[in-house]
Amino acid sequence: MDSEKLTRNYYSKFIRLPSTEALSVWVGIEFVLSILRSLSDGFGYALGFGVYMVLSFMALRKRIRTALAMTGMFGVVYLIVSFFPLVIPLSFGLFIPLYTYVMLIDYGDLSSPAISTATGFIPSLFTLKGDFLLDVAFYLAVGLFSYFYLIFINRRGRKITGIPSLNIVRPFLKAMSYRREEELEAFLERISTNFTTSILLLKLGDVVLVLPRLHYGMYGNVGSSPFPYQVEELTKGKMLIFHGPGSHELDCPSKRESMKVAKAISSAINEDKWTSLRPGGIASFKEDRFRFTTLLFDKISVSFSERPGFGIDDLPGGLWEEMLRTGNFLVDCHNESLKEEIGHRDERALKNFISRKRLVTGETKLGVGYGEAEIESGCEGICSRKVKALIIGDGKRRLLILYVFANNANEETGKLAKERFKDKFDHVILVTPDDHSCTGTSFGNLYTPVEACPAILNSFERAVENAESNFKEDVESKYMIISVRTKIIGRFISAMVEGLEQVGNLAMKTFWIPLIFPYLLLFLLLFGDYFVKL
Repeated sequence: MDSEKLTRNYYSKFIRLPSTEALSVWVGIEFVLSILRSLSDGFGYALGFGVYMVLSFMALRKRIRTALAMTGMFGVVYLIVSFFPLVIPLSFGLFIPLYTYVMLIDYGDLSSPAISTATGFIPSLFTLKGDFLLDVAFYLAVGLFSYFYLIFINRRGRKITGIPSLNIVRPFLKAMSYRREEELEAFLERISTNFTTSILLLKLGDVVLVLPRLHYGMYGNVGSSPFPYQVEELTKGKMLIFHGPGSHELDCPSKRESMKVAKAISSAINEDKWTSLRPGGIASFKEDRFRFTTLLFDKISVSFSERPGFGIDDLPGGLWEEMLRTGNFLVDCHNESLKEEIGHRDERALKNFISRKRLVTGETKLGVGYGEAEIESGCEGICSRKVKALIIGDGKRRLLILYVFANNANEETGKLAKERFKDKFDHVILVTPDDHSCTGTSFGNLYTPVEACPAILNSFERAVENAESNFKEDVESKYMIISVRTKIIGRFISAMVEGLEQVGNLAMKTFWIPLIFPYLLLFLLLFGDYFVKL
């Protein structure tokens, strides 16, 4: 079950509303037209629309654009029904279910349909010319139907996750609508679990490579998304933070929790309790559909994992136990968007690879160079303008790692980067840390993998030049593995994804039923009224 693909599917349903000015003009024109229409239908027609507009703004006062959009859509219907006098008092109830959906961000499961019903019922009294009891019955029926639908959706979610569906969705919607990340993080901390994470720190000269048992999500500034930047801010050294196996189950629930881990890394580096390593050089391996470029040492190995032609995105988190046992660590290069999901076949290949012991018989001298540069103009998919280049040489081979802050890359980006530097290096690897800090920051598009553009390739060129100028021969190699007590989302993410898949599919198939219910009920009432009069 691909959580990112599923989330991207639903996230694409969000739309960006027009500007407040444009919506205001739209609603203003409708109000003027309602006044003109009231010259024949009576002043109550325009008064009803005015009261409806005021109540909508009061109910949605935190989201004026939404209130304007809803009022504008209703205004179209209201002007049409003005030609059917019997329908006018009931027309305010036609949008109760839609208003209920919209209000769920700010209000509870009962208060949303209750406020929506009141918002429709009160203005109807100013246009009422017929049966008051019929008016009351219509609004109650529509409001109750909307409420029972929410109960139905909540129960389906509770069966899967143990928490009503809307209690899970609401914090995410609030965070996206109001940038109130603290409420979402408070919810995530409540459902998170205690966890002891492991972090590999590999020091090559004055460059530190960090591989934590964490995932850098949820999105934006929520959870452990800012973790790579937190580590860099605290350490202020030459550093690359890589992405290991694991997905959103390894997300910290809040940036406060991820900061704990970042501080522990900074403290460990400052304490300088390293274990010396004997380098064995650079090697390349192939295992089924995977390609590995490996830094060999006498006590550990670090392999940069790629899956050419198929894409690579979040290796199975269960690999960490075997990695810690064998000392063979995998970096998920996260450098090519998925074309085929990582399945059981791939997991077996990865387990086979990390379970094999690779003996280092001789000693190789490693040379290391580190450089940075800025991307001078915008490129699609980048989360930070900073790029890094790390050169590692063992006397026979030269490895170039090009590091960009992004959430994966398209295939063309990696190909162009390799083409640019293939004459100078034996291995050229593009790496992203699966950066979620720019994920979910614009409506309708969850994230964009970094795309090839001249600016990013030119910045790589400058970073490589800086790395070459800083290259040092025969550097000392050291490592340490630290453990930090923190919190992660854990297995609940699987329940959330399952709930999103099952309840989301159900909601997408049935959400229209409450929307058409008031129209069907209105038709039945008018049809019944016609036969009664006969």
